[in-house]
Amino acid sequence: MASPSSAPAVPPSLPPSVAELLRRLVAADPTRPRLTFYGPRHADDGERVELSARVLDTWVSKTANLLVEEFDAGPGSTVALDLPAHWRALVWQLAAWSVGAGVVVGDGAGGGVAAGADVLVTADAATAAAAAGDGVVVALAPLAAAYPAGAPAGVLDYARVITGYGDVFRPHAAPEPAAAARTARSATTSFGDLLPAALAAGAAWPVGVRLLTDASPAAVVGSVLAAYVRGGSVVLAPALDALPAAVREQELVTAVLATQG
Repeated sequence: MASPSSAPAVPPSLPPSVAELLRRLVAADPTRPRLTFYGPRHADDGERVELSARVLDTWVSKTANLLVEEFDAGPGSTVALDLPAHWRALVWQLAAWSVGAGVVVGDGAGGGVAAGADVLVTADAATAAAAAGDGVVVALAPLAAAYPAGAPAGVLDYARVITGYGDVFRPHAAPEPAAAARTARSATTSFGDLLPAALAAGAAWPVGVRLLTDASPAAVVGSVLAAYVRGGSVVLAPALDALPAAVREQELVTAVLATQG
């Protein structure tokens, strides 16, 4: 008979929501790195950002509180995300799902993603200024405390205001399971399917996976969420091909997923 220590590891049971998934990551180990970001010009500027479970949850909570307090976001709301693969893009996506809002994902280059959305989140000031709904500009530079040259009139400067929001978020209402959680490239994933799809996508990865990926916001369900539901962590590197080979060993990577190129 196999001893208990030799039993195969199984992933944690699926939580009922993204907000609960984040709480479980914090409860499991608040100081464990859950998101490590290598900037697209890491070879030149050395940009590397690491967020523990607690710090990631704090960022997501602050952003979720911003969505609720500034835009009255919740189930039935739509957030258009026009950002590239970046740790701040992931924070916004997790925050929108935490409040129960659907996310429409662009490619970081405009492209009409904001059509019909209640809130547009973008790194491009002109795109934000032209949005029909509310606009937010996100500075992507390391340690940015404000958007370069200032946000356009009527557009919220995320970096300038985010520190003023609460560190704890609890959803006011849950979205309907059939409601759209993510729309990307004409494909829609419902809230009811969001975490089950993530679990299925990462079925071949070990529990506690350390995933290296270049995943854009459009690919988060099958990459970042797939790692998190298996109790794992993520190394996000938009310029995956340019990342030094030694990084994989340094970051203790156990799985690699390329989604771009």
